[in-house]
Amino acid sequence: MNVVSKVAIATLSSVLLFGSSVGFAAEELTYEQAMEKAVKQREEALKALTAEEKKFMEDEEARLKELVKSSDDTYVTYHKYKKLNSGLDLSFWGMSKEYSTYEDYSKQTSALQGPILQQPANLPEGYKFLKARIESPTEGKFFDELRAEGKKSGKPVYTKKLDWKEPGRVELSYTDGKDELMINQYTADEEFAKLKGTEFSKQADGRKYFFQYGTGKYYYGISTKSDMSQEKMSEILKAAMKK
Repeated sequence: MNVVSKVAIATLSSVLLFGSSVGFAAEELTYEQAMEKAVKQREEALKALTAEEKKFMEDEEARLKELVKSSDDTYVTYHKYKKLNSGLDLSFWGMSKEYSTYEDYSKQTSALQGPILQQPANLPEGYKFLKARIESPTEGKFFDELRAEGKKSGKPVYTKKLDWKEPGRVELSYTDGKDELMINQYTADEEFAKLKGTEFSKQADGRKYFFQYGTGKYYYGISTKSDMSQEKMSEILKAAMKK
């Protein structure tokens, strides 16, 4: 599977279930098939729960909904029964924040650490800011400890607050009214950390992708459906990569 396919799957993984961001295994399934499979697995797993477990999970879901409604905090839940969470053992509450103005995005990034995408000064004529998104980390010591504590607790779900200062993923989107130009910053996991150089590809839907690797903790990407050249995409991406 190529890098673009993996990134596409990662993007689709933001489907909400149990109030969380969840993903599907890299099977040869359409989005609709994956959703249907997840719902079926969840229904089957629910039947095996005791009344006490079901009540505990419902109460925890209600509690977390209220918590994220009234704050910008992020919570991570460990799932004893993974089939209730599309086969994943973790789910996130308040992991993603969206901003409708660049000013609001800048205020948030000023409180974060490390390199974070900035608005490129060399955007093509006509492109204006559309939205920005910042997501929490999804890997590290916190998550290993959460899994261990969750298993030890014996509870169907076990939740902890995640305090974070470095983002897991960042996205800036711009539009000229027809095309959406997207610039992304991804945390490089063990596999992506090994990659060096650049990659360019064009998908069946006409969207072109350009990636820059070997830049440390993060790798970067830009995509568009316009007739923008690979060279121009590279220049814009470099301008957005804050050192």
